[in-house]
Amino acid sequence: MAKEGMNPMIRTDNKTGRTRLERWAPYVFTAPTLVFILGLMVFPFGYSLYLSTLHYKLTLPPASIRFVGLDNFRTMLDNQAFLNAMKWTFVFAIAAVALQVVLGMIMALVLNSRAFGNKTALFKSLFIMPLMLAPVVSAKIWSLLFQVLYGPINYVLSSMGLEKVSWSGETLPAKISIILVDVWTATPFCMLILLAALKTVPKEISEAAAIDGAGPAGSFFRITLPTIRNFIALVVSIRIMDALRVFDSVVALTNGAPGETTETLATITYKTAFRYADIGAGSAGSILYFLCIIIFSLLAFAFLKRKPEAA
Repeated sequence: MAKEGMNPMIRTDNKTGRTRLERWAPYVFTAPTLVFILGLMVFPFGYSLYLSTLHYKLTLPPASIRFVGLDNFRTMLDNQAFLNAMKWTFVFAIAAVALQVVLGMIMALVLNSRAFGNKTALFKSLFIMPLMLAPVVSAKIWSLLFQVLYGPINYVLSSMGLEKVSWSGETLPAKISIILVDVWTATPFCMLILLAALKTVPKEISEAAAIDGAGPAGSFFRITLPTIRNFIALVVSIRIMDALRVFDSVVALTNGAPGETTETLATITYKTAFRYADIGAGSAGSILYFLCIIIFSLLAFAFLKRKPEAA
């Protein structure tokens, strides 16, 4: 009887032990990865935040390092070059992402319509080729195309009777060239996401709209766009975060020239920290840069995901 009375308790203990093990197993197995990720994210950010409160210049001896509080943030916000870089970065992000989404949507609609017949897969592969190249490689290729004297683009302009353009020596052409390179590089990404989004639109709804007399344009704006609205918001948010971090193409094409008119937040923060050896101000600029990306991306995502008001 004693043995029989003990068996339920043993089974209960074993069951409790298994329950505890099952409860803690996910935390045990994911803890190393979480620690690794937090170490890569939290520690660098915290260290940058710490450096931003110091007067720390590489050209001065270590004894000159001292705590200055928010002075570095005031210095960066009072720096006209930093403010100009912020404005240009936002303008670049809005212009580039708008063009990428529009062109990506057009390419996705063409591929989704089977306009290329049985060669759709071939053209899809051709369209995504720019996405396979590293950004700095794409920028270097375009820098050769934009060469003033021997570049193919200026050769075409000359053959058409137009004047050659100094793509890196004048402000407006330099900015246009940076936008074009980013559009060429990132449009395939938008196309792939939007093409997948178009596959989720029920054909029955489009066919019903066509029966009711809705044309292709009406069907697209009244049915397709509202259906894939969240996909568009996702694409825009990802691309804005990426566009605000533009660095490679600027360095390869203009390096901030002419003057400092094409400096972005990434390039001016980098130069402040490493070219001018001001680690404190550069760290403060990186913190401000990070906050700009987060705020701007969240606002864009919230605005695009917001449901249209009922008529």
